[in-house]
Amino acid sequence: MALHRSLIELMQQQPYERITVRDIIDRADIGRSTFYAHYRDKDDLLLVSCIEHVRGEIAAQLARYDGDPPALAPIEILIRLLDAHPDVYRPLVGPRANTIVLRSIRQMYAELLAEHLGDRLGPDPAAAITFLSWGLYGLLESVMDPRQDVTAEQAYRHFARLWAASGNSPEGVPVGAGDR
Repeated sequence: MALHRSLIELMQQQPYERITVRDIIDRADIGRSTFYAHYRDKDDLLLVSCIEHVRGEIAAQLARYDGDPPALAPIEILIRLLDAHPDVYRPLVGPRANTIVLRSIRQMYAELLAEHLGDRLGPDPAAAITFLSWGLYGLLESVMDPRQDVTAEQAYRHFARLWAASGNSPEGVPVGAGDR
């Protein structure tokens, strides 16, 4: 937990690219061997931290619903998290994310989709989950990229359209949000 907190604190002070493992372990007051016993590098620490945070936030927010939440509620929660904390998530989904991190975060999206939407995708949902997870990644990258003018709300609505295109009802899609 100290490593996760240290990384986030450092990211609030300087760009992620400039942070070193040495910076993280010094702030956390943890030895180098302890760090490497748990993580390959700072990207691995960031990925694990974000995945745990995203899963926890989604679970907490879904628990607030009376009855079953809308099908796309986990996706809306994810998009809003990224929008609320761009400095934390940009290294994972931004235009400079490295290939290993990109594939890992896309896999997390696939697992999230399978867990929350898989039973709605028929007896063999693998192709739809792959399609939707890459689509979600692309939309979130658009939200994180300051050169693009895509809001979290627009990204959510675009995802809802992808969801509907895969043969599902766009239930829970907010009404009245601007389209791009």
